[in-house]
Order: sequence, then C-alpha cells, then structure tokens
Amino acid sequence: MERSWYWRVALIVAVALFSLWQLVPSWFYFKLPPDQRSTEAYEHAVPGWAPTSQKHLNLGLDLQGGIHLAMGVDVERAVKAKVARRADEIAEYLKSKNVPAESVTTTAGGTRVAVKAADPKQVESSVLDSYDQEMYSPGVVDGAVTFAFKDTVLRDFQSKAVEQAEKTIRNRVDKWGVSEPDIKRKANNQIQIQLPGFKDPEKAKELLGRTAQLEFKITDDENPALDQLRGQLTPCATADGFRIPLPQGGCWSTESVELPNGTARAVTILAANTRPEIEKLIQEKATPLLDPQKNVVGIGEATVGQGPTRQQYYRTYLLRAKTELTGDYIADARAAIDQSQQFGQSGRPLVQFTMSVEGGRLMQKLTSENMRRRMATVLDDKVETAPYIQGEISTNGQITLGSGRNPQEMFEEANQIALVLKAGALPAPVTISEERTVGATLGPELVRRGTVAALIGLGLVLLFMVAYYRASGLVADVALVLNGLLVLAIMAMIGSTLTLPGIAGFVLTLGMAVDANVLINERIREELRAGRTIKQAVQQGYDKVFWTIVDSHVTTLVAALVLMNYGSGPVRGFAVTLAIGLVASMFTSIVVTRAFMEFFTRHETARLSV
Repeated sequence: MERSWYWRVALIVAVALFSLWQLVPSWFYFKLPPDQRSTEAYEHAVPGWAPTSQKHLNLGLDLQGGIHLAMGVDVERAVKAKVARRADEIAEYLKSKNVPAESVTTTAGGTRVAVKAADPKQVESSVLDSYDQEMYSPGVVDGAVTFAFKDTVLRDFQSKAVEQAEKTIRNRVDKWGVSEPDIKRKANNQIQIQLPGFKDPEKAKELLGRTAQLEFKITDDENPALDQLRGQLTPCATADGFRIPLPQGGCWSTESVELPNGTARAVTILAANTRPEIEKLIQEKATPLLDPQKNVVGIGEATVGQGPTRQQYYRTYLLRAKTELTGDYIADARAAIDQSQQFGQSGRPLVQFTMSVEGGRLMQKLTSENMRRRMATVLDDKVETAPYIQGEISTNGQITLGSGRNPQEMFEEANQIALVLKAGALPAPVTISEERTVGATLGPELVRRGTVAALIGLGLVLLFMVAYYRASGLVADVALVLNGLLVLAIMAMIGSTLTLPGIAGFVLTLGMAVDANVLINERIREELRAGRTIKQAVQQGYDKVFWTIVDSHVTTLVAALVLMNYGSGPVRGFAVTLAIGLVASMFTSIVVTRAFMEFFTRHETARLSV
C-alpha cells in the first residue's frame, strides 16, 4: 500500500474519534429532562475528560419552544437626547473658555443647538474650533448662533443608538439567565430577540422593552408659574381633608416646601386619579404657562389614607428642564430593603446604586451646587422620589419606590429596576413590532417528528445504496454515517443552534453525500466496461469524478454562504447546517470512501461488487 494511504486512514480514525468525543456533552445534555438541562445537574453529568459542558448542540426556538420578539428603536428620540447632551457639553465648554453665553438650548425639534450671546461670532469661532468635525454653523439669527450636525454625524448617532440598544438588551438577557439567546440587528432599526425555552412573554416584554432612562433633575420650587391655576381648577381638599377619589379631570393642591434660603413656600401641585388624566391636565393647563427651555412637569405617584382606606393618585413636580445627570454613569445596582427609621420608610423596597468614578464626580458637583434643594429621581418619565439634598453625594445613592402596593410586588419591581439599570439603559424607547410564541408542547413534537423523518430518510438511503451498489454501497453507507457524526460534531463545537429548517439542511447534506458516491460508483462502472482492471477502475473513477464533485459542492456552498450572510432565523439555520454538511460531504466522499475502496482493491486479483 502507498504511504499516503496510511496517513488517510489515520486521518479518518482521528476524525471519527473527534466527532464522538465532541458529541459527548450533547449526549448527556439530551439525556436529561428539559427542565434540568441548564442546571448544575447537567454540569455534573458531563465527564471531566469530555469537552466543556458549553459545547453541546443547542435547540432553536422552533424545537424547544420560547419567545420571538422584534423590537424597533426610536432613533429620532435617541438623536434628540444626544443633541441635548451635546448642548450641555457646549455650555460647559464655553464656560471653561470664559466665553459669555446667555443660554444654550436645542432648536429645530431637538436636532440643532442654539447659543444666545452678546457676541455670537466669538461663540461661533470658539465652538467650531473644538466641534468642527461634527457640526457647522448655518448663521446667526436674532442674536443666537445655530449649530447644525453634519448628515454623517446624525447617521452615526442613529446607528450607535441601535447598536447600544442591542448591547443593552443582550446584557439584560445575559443577567436574566436565559440560555442560548439569539439577538441580532435587522434592517429598519429593528432588533430580533429569540429566547428559547422561555415561557413568559409578558415578563420578557416588560424587562426588554423597559427604557430604564434614569435622570436626575432639580425641582424649581421658587417658580410661581403654576400658582395662577388655583383660581381655574377645583381644589383637591375640602374642609374635611383631602378627598379621594379626586374630582374628575384633576384638581390642585399645595405642599409646603423648604427653600434653600431657609424660608418655606406653599408650592402648587396638580393631582388626578389616573395618569392619562394628569397628563391631559398638564398639557392643557400647565404647559402653556411654562417656558419649555427652562421647565418641565414631572409626574409621580402618591397615596393618602392608611390601611384599607389607602388610595393612590398621581401628582406633579415642577422641574428644571435640564437633565443634570443620567443613569449612563451607573456601575452597579441592586434591590434592598430600607432599614432607616426616617419618614416612616422602614421596610420599604428600594434600589441601591453605585456610580462610576466620573459619575461620582458629577454627582458630587451637582449636590454641592444645589444644597437644600430637592433632587428628583426620574425613572422612565416617572418621578420616583424627590428628597432634599442635605449633604454631598458621590458614588452611592438609592431610589425608594412608591408605596401603596403589595410589598412582594414592590420588591420584584425593585429587582427588575436594578437588573435593567445594571445592564444599562436603552438609548431610546423601543416598540414591539412582532411577537411570536412557540408553545412548550409544540417544540418537543417537532423534535420527535424531525428526528423520525431524518432517521427514516437516512435508513431508506442506506438500504438503497446496499441494494443497488452492493459492497460499494456498503462503503458509501459507512462514509454517510461518519458524515452525519461529523456534521453534528462541528455544530456542537461552534455552538450552533439546531432548528427545524436545520434538520432539513442536515437531511439535504446526506442526500448530497449520497449523490457524490453515486457519481463515483457510476464512473467506476464505466471504467470497468472500458476494460480497465478493478484497481485501475477505482483510481480512474475517483480521479475523473473529483472536479465534478468539487464543482457541485462548491456551487451549492456559495448559495449556502449567501443565505447565511443575508438570511435570518429559520433561513440562516438551514444555511449553517447545509454549509457544514457540504464540507463534511466532500471529505467523506473523496477521502473516506476512496481509502476504503483502495484498501479492498489493493491486489490485482481483488474482486469488486459495484
């Protein structure tokens, strides 16, 4: 025998052993009940000599059930938030350069920055010296110089918003503990999320869709703008006290607030029974009285009464428009129980957070400059708390949740808030454009039917090859079994997810492998009819059919790679399995079967059944 033959045999044995070794974790994974596959029971079941327990075949959404969501990112709002932050940066930059500026605001629907100053040209020159890569100045109007962002910068803002949203959702899912999630960006600013094995769609939408925009704003308690509403609306309180339910459409009340100068003031607040009511009241009555560049109205929850008579309602806070600090600087967050005895807060759930080094510096600066004022913690457009700043705060803080609900529900909410804050805030709200749930009973049924179909198809092919090509068909069958093992082993090694279309791709690759062997056997028959010896017929058969097999496999492989690159979901699962199978098919049909055939026909007197 030629020396190269021994190397080929060694390679075949090595590939077979590698395939069996690589599939050991998958064997133990699927032996366990579905509810134990992602637990320590599986970790302990995998032998120490086997590959890491993470290297096992994964089942896709369609095979084990779960949730499929497509979420769209509101990139326009993300761009406006980015522009607003850039306006704050410009204000700080001008201050550091000692360039006088009366105001720095956003204009044109939040997409441009306007700086009003006594010397607009000086402002224009100073800002463009540092920000000329991002923006340009269309000119000066009414004493304010406008800065517009370049189109490439705006597109980058939008792209980064979707990228950040994808990263944030991925972080939330990872901290959530869902195994084998599939998260990817799609066209039209959408993100596709597949959570195999997860059974609670409402919880998934709540956690993944929650913006978790944490903002710190200072209250504007000295501003009397809302006081004039006292004569236009119904009072919330009567001589008998605060009345619940509140009057239809909302009402006004006051709360005593201590000002930084030591005096107290009765601040006007608006209240209503429901959030839609308070939002309508703000839009119709409060907003026309305010300068949107200076003030916004925040909404919080409050309660009145005790025990069974406790009632919840919604109230307003007059806040400065500027967001002083955001949750982007939060490094860690966790749920806890308030152990303090102040203000009757003991035992209430809260969220404790730790800020990054830069966040701690900014928080310390913010609190030192606003001592004895109230600082509102706004989470997803809801004022959670508005305590007085009694001292400097740096890296550690907390959010106390509203009262009036079941303590267990409040603690679960605190856990969810801590999770999304720790994983990062979404750059903008997201909307669910597509939702699909695969039931827990459908997945296993698909697995069973798909497996049965694959085994029946494989069995029929094996029988046909043996019946039609006899001994040569038996050699092809051995190569076919090795081909299947190799495909599954590679999928397990790279952590590929097996879907129902993937099973179809697997069966198709078996057909491609058989097709190659059919070409080889028919070519050997032709060579025998031409008068070649058996040994010559085998060698000539493989040599002459080699490029035909390569050509057919490569052209199909190109199509599979295109589907992998541009397809998604089931299409991509089919393409991945097909591509792996084509590579394995070329190896088994050209290398494996030839090694066997050359072994059996190594002598001139050898006989061949083909």
